[in-house]
Amino acid sequence: MIDIYQNPVLAKGEQVIAVPTLIKRLPPPLRKFIGDLADTEKILVGLDVRPKSEK
Repeated sequence: MIDIYQNPVLAKGEQVIAVPTLIKRLPPPLRKFIGDLADTEKILVGLDVRPKSEK
């Protein structure tokens, strides 16, 4: 995790134009989550940390 407020040069290198932004590089595919990260379940599914629940 990188705090772009403490190291703003890294934000430019990753082309981050909005905060909060979460970038998952590995394993592929590259995924970017921008904005409200409050929906933890949705973020974990998007990161392939937790499987999508059946409803």
